[in-house]
Amino acid sequence: MDITKTRKQGNAVMVTVPKSFNVGEGVTLHPRLTDKGIFYEFVNEDDFFDFDEDILKDLVSQGVEGQELIDRFKEMKTNIPAAIDKLIGEAEEETSKTHSMSREEFEKEIGL
Repeated sequence: MDITKTRKQGNAVMVTVPKSFNVGEGVTLHPRLTDKGIFYEFVNEDDFFDFDEDILKDLVSQGVEGQELIDRFKEMKTNIPAAIDKLIGEAEEETSKTHSMSREEFEKEIGL
């Protein structure tokens, strides 16, 4: 298990990512504070965590339209962080039984 320590750099507090994680320089991350700590999501140009189109396609295929479409879209969009937290929790349980999961393994696990 890798252990790292925060350090101050200017007005920011920095966290070093262990080399064994194979995260290159200049990688954009989106930090989210969860009840289990800080979760860093990779931010890609392909909008990896943008589910707007998927939500809309699903609702339209169900025949939802007008104000109901807007209301259900908003509701589903607000449920995404909780769903991601649940996936993270499940992944943490599973990997604690086996091994750490690389980004590629995670994408494969969730069907990308």
